[in-house]
Amino acid sequence: MARSHASAAVALGPQDPVGTIPGIGPASAARLAAAGIHTVLDLVSFFPRRCRPLRELPAPDEAAAGELVRLCGAVHGVRSAWLPGGRAMTTVVFVCDDGSRFEAMFFNQPWLKKNYPVGQRRSVEGVLQPKGRRFLLQQAKVLPLTAAPSGEVQLRYADIDGVSGARLQQWLATALQRIDWAAIALPTLPAGLEEHAHTAPELLRAMHRPADLAEHERARRHFAVREAVQLFAAVEKARRARAERPCVAYPVDAALAARITARIPLQLTVDQQQALAAIWGKLAGPSAMGVLLQGDVGTGKTAVAIGAALAVLAKGDTVAFLAPTELLAEQHHQNVRRWLQGTGVHVSLRTAATKAEALPTLGPRLVFGTHALLSGGLDLPRLRLVVVDEQHRFGVGQRMQLVHKGDNPHVLVMTATPIPRTLALALFGDLDVATLRQRPPGRSPVRAVHVPTTDWPRAVRSIARAVRRGGRVFVVCPAVGEEGEKGGVVRVHEALAGRFRCGLVHGRLPTAERQRVLQCFRDGVLDVLVGTTVLEVGVDVPDATLVVVVAADRFGIATLHQLRGRVGRGRRRGLCLLCGPKSERVAAVCRTTDGFALAEADLALRGSGELLGTQQSGFADLRALDPVDDLELLLRVRKAVADAAEAQR
Repeated sequence: MARSHASAAVALGPQDPVGTIPGIGPASAARLAAAGIHTVLDLVSFFPRRCRPLRELPAPDEAAAGELVRLCGAVHGVRSAWLPGGRAMTTVVFVCDDGSRFEAMFFNQPWLKKNYPVGQRRSVEGVLQPKGRRFLLQQAKVLPLTAAPSGEVQLRYADIDGVSGARLQQWLATALQRIDWAAIALPTLPAGLEEHAHTAPELLRAMHRPADLAEHERARRHFAVREAVQLFAAVEKARRARAERPCVAYPVDAALAARITARIPLQLTVDQQQALAAIWGKLAGPSAMGVLLQGDVGTGKTAVAIGAALAVLAKGDTVAFLAPTELLAEQHHQNVRRWLQGTGVHVSLRTAATKAEALPTLGPRLVFGTHALLSGGLDLPRLRLVVVDEQHRFGVGQRMQLVHKGDNPHVLVMTATPIPRTLALALFGDLDVATLRQRPPGRSPVRAVHVPTTDWPRAVRSIARAVRRGGRVFVVCPAVGEEGEKGGVVRVHEALAGRFRCGLVHGRLPTAERQRVLQCFRDGVLDVLVGTTVLEVGVDVPDATLVVVVAADRFGIATLHQLRGRVGRGRRRGLCLLCGPKSERVAAVCRTTDGFALAEADLALRGSGELLGTQQSGFADLRALDPVDDLELLLRVRKAVADAAEAQR
């Protein structure tokens, strides 16, 4: 026994594998590793994603109605009930020391009945609501039996697949108790940020066991500063590397500018002209260009990108244009090949569905493609410009894979999902940002209207009205599905095909069939096109006036905004119907047509890591920095890091 006790007292090294913590076996260690937790230090650095003020009460009190509280009581009883739709509701009744009672309800967890034996004392957190003579704890959370008090705050951690909150709390308590604090050294902060300096033990304890909200917030801001320093150090490194590497310059004089704009069969807006002039200026050197071109749906980013490409093609070099879907790559290829007819530019397409085509060894080459462009076997001679469309669909690694096929090429990344200022500042801090806000003449913003699930006939009537008036209609579904599957394009297509000239498009169809159906829709042979989100970006049918989104609550804000942009691209106004439950995302898209405002709303609703995707953002690794609320902090840290980098030169 003595030996066991001595063993338990041995300190855990910060870099020890997380499996050295008692209770974490190989399976649990693998689950933690999948969440980026490999060492003991990783675990204690896995910070709560939310911290809320909480009142600890001895018994329910009407004066605390609507507040987040913690109550302690003994289990008095558990009852279960089945609700319509096959949902289960489990209610646990607790008795406090003064005899008063409160209840906590849990949906679709019938097994909980055996988890709470009568007489067991538990602490429960939730929002207190009086219901007649009863008290309910809404959003209830029953704390683990071994949970240490977290002061007058409620901490919520991100979910880890296969790891319960109770086990995570238990492991955290052990790690905080036994970690060798003396072995943790926090790196020195740049000048001007030292006021956030504190010792590692007090900071980490304040993140997991704060006395109050203020203590937690002080620690959070400290780690937010450290994460911002790390982020901007990487940004500065990338900026310096780009500035120092040699590149081929492509100056554009007045004569070439006139030839380029004459090849683009569109009237450019002032925004487009200014963005193109700025990009030409960057292509002229002295260092390799790195530009983020962002603009709302329908503001004409592709025309600007082709204007940039033509500056490089004029010298007989190669441009690669990476698109997120085959449908979009095919459309770009078809349209631009028509624009550049007779110029001598070899315009080709490379997707998983196309046959490998050898590029000519000489002359200007413009290659459109999807992930197939990243293939190791594809040679792109004299690659001098890489254009990445819808950059949020590609990871940094994928983007660099294409860049490395060239000899320090210029890079233009584009997005129709505007990046909130904070994320643009941090994620693309090494790039110059050009923004398009104006729409081409005649294009009006497209209003979105919510249609409840029970009002589907209204959507069908709107389709009929649009067709009668000579318009085309997109109907977008969240899944391909099979016959009879709710929300699947197969079922929706069958339901509409009896009334309308209706086509079907989705990712499982052969490329030739997709192109045939889309061309029939463009030519007016079909009035209604039912498809999945392969229709999300870039599909340009000027006569389309209505887009109906089925089960809109299953899509993100960016996707809904993109889908809305498929209509109203001609002379007639467009309308977007979002069918299904009215989620926060659906409500946001109905409120505004401003993509920049929606990007901010999306960031606030989903968080930065999910918004931009784990592969390319780096924000998925942020555990303290809040890109929405920490703009002032970001600006201050960015300046401090830049000043420190300048001082080292």
